[in-house]
Amino acid sequence: MTKIKKSAIVIFLILLIISMALNLTIGAFGISTNEILNTLFKPEENKIYYQVIMDIRLPRIILAVLVGIAFGISGAMMQTLFKNPLADPGLIGVSAGASAGVVIFMLFGNFLPNFLYDGFLSYLSLPFSAFLGAIITIFIIYKLSTVYNKVAVTVMLLAGIAINAMLGAIVGLFTYLSTEEELKSFTFWTMGSLADGNIKVIFTLIPIVLTTYLFAHNKKVELNLMLLGEDEAKNSGVNTEKLKKMIILFVSLSIGASVAFCGIIGFIGLVVPHIARLIVGSNHKFFIPLSAILGAFVLLWADSLSRTIIAPAELPIGIITAILGAPFFLWLLLKNRQNSMA
Repeated sequence: MTKIKKSAIVIFLILLIISMALNLTIGAFGISTNEILNTLFKPEENKIYYQVIMDIRLPRIILAVLVGIAFGISGAMMQTLFKNPLADPGLIGVSAGASAGVVIFMLFGNFLPNFLYDGFLSYLSLPFSAFLGAIITIFIIYKLSTVYNKVAVTVMLLAGIAINAMLGAIVGLFTYLSTEEELKSFTFWTMGSLADGNIKVIFTLIPIVLTTYLFAHNKKVELNLMLLGEDEAKNSGVNTEKLKKMIILFVSLSIGASVAFCGIIGFIGLVVPHIARLIVGSNHKFFIPLSAILGAFVLLWADSLSRTIIAPAELPIGIITAILGAPFFLWLLLKNRQNSMA
């Protein structure tokens, strides 16, 4: 059985690498495999293709992989933390907080110093606002759910629902007060896009995503024990409170950073871990790496669809992930309902 699970991980990793190569050929205009190879080995002969590949497509592919890994791992850890296959990183307020941060920046950003709003640091202002909004929201939810220095997971779930609803109302109010241009910018951001992928964004995300993966991988035994219940994990020597805090921290950082640069991308963190669990089971030794690989794989092809369906225009990637993920989510709900009635 272990060999089968390892083989599944290797197969999907190979499929991911092949998908990355294929996505270099996909875009507003097609570039054949031979043209890509010729361009990479002889860039001076076709500078236009070289710029398209190196400046647009390759960074976007790498960004899709990084963000997909972040959502896959974070979703897996959240489902373990809540012991619920319907759990999602959005439950701790990342998306709602990021949205609030962005809409507040769009409305009041002109009161900031010029170098932040329209100067040499302006490209970081929107992502930083989203990240700051996400982190502040998570901190509030965390504080609300901490009782006698212990994180009450049920309270966290309820606090997350309440804070998400409140922030949704605030975002709705600010959206109503915004100008037409601000409304367009905010709406496009909330639908998600990988179009802004560049070297700066990639090098910002790499250490965050890599650290999150290493944490999840190194804590695979503790995460397995958490599935048995907190009491069982404690009896086995796991510091459950510290583990819960670390899970919240790493999910917050990886999803907060991803949402900050790419906007809100739904369903990946919910659907991908469930698919991984169906393939390799709940043992985190296999569950974590496959969730990471599948997250990258699904988001990569979702982005490919967003770029090609109405080419040369582009659909927001959030629409694609919602179309793909919503039916799967409904299937999960029906399945859980049947299990509850059985």
